[in-house]
Amino acid sequence: MSLPWAAICSGAIRENRSMHMTASQLLLVAAAASAAIAMGIALLQASRLRGLAWPSFVLGGGVLGLLALMLLTGRFGPEHLWFRTPAFYLAAVVLVAAGVWWLLRPASPMLRFGLPALLVAGLAVGALVARLDGRSAPIAMLLPTLDAPAPELSYFDTAGRRRTLAELHGRVVLLNFWATWCAPCRKEMPMLAKLQREHASDGLVVLYVSLEEPDVLGPFLSANHFDGIQGRLDHAAEYYGAGKFYPLSFLVSREGRVVHRWSGRPREDWLTAQVSAQL
Repeated sequence: MSLPWAAICSGAIRENRSMHMTASQLLLVAAAASAAIAMGIALLQASRLRGLAWPSFVLGGGVLGLLALMLLTGRFGPEHLWFRTPAFYLAAVVLVAAGVWWLLRPASPMLRFGLPALLVAGLAVGALVARLDGRSAPIAMLLPTLDAPAPELSYFDTAGRRRTLAELHGRVVLLNFWATWCAPCRKEMPMLAKLQREHASDGLVVLYVSLEEPDVLGPFLSANHFDGIQGRLDHAAEYYGAGKFYPLSFLVSREGRVVHRWSGRPREDWLTAQVSAQL
């Protein structure tokens, strides 16, 4: 079967692309960069120290801009997406405030508008590069779910019977799209199977869904056992982006709402905490 280029790229590098930092470390970086900007602004008021002011201001702005871009593109993993990371909000507020200050200060129009335009252009190029080489998560995975109802999805179980996601209403479902050729998928699945074993009695169901044919899935599943439900996709709403990136996962609450979605293999402690919160 032919595979989308984006899926091949994401499957090849999704496992290792995330940088591991804690929320406190990210906040510390944002605070240090913000302090550098503030120092630069203060030093600009002293004519003798303007030579130190510009490096401090530009370095702080560059670090904050890069940090915001990396959070926006999911480079720190699903546990630190921009909307759940305080460092992003600090970076955004400081960058906007610094931009307003810069535009209001007396300077030639070329300098006043040229430097912000250069920064924005640099961030735009960085975002474009991240999109083209697969180093960021799918765009949908970078947005909050807003607890939206899980769209329709149907699959064939290992006995060939057609089943639906709606049949699992009332249980917490961890829906995982995977492929036999996807190395990060194969590394992630034992962790998902462990969650299934530990929380099956609490109402957790791990549902693995593949788009591959039975003659491909059969030998692989015969040689590899993963606790949970194995399914071959019949139909999925466009919301899921099935087959476009691997691996993709969705955590669905007992009420049938998508509470989390992510691309790639998350940290086990983060995933366990999110699943436990729904049980």
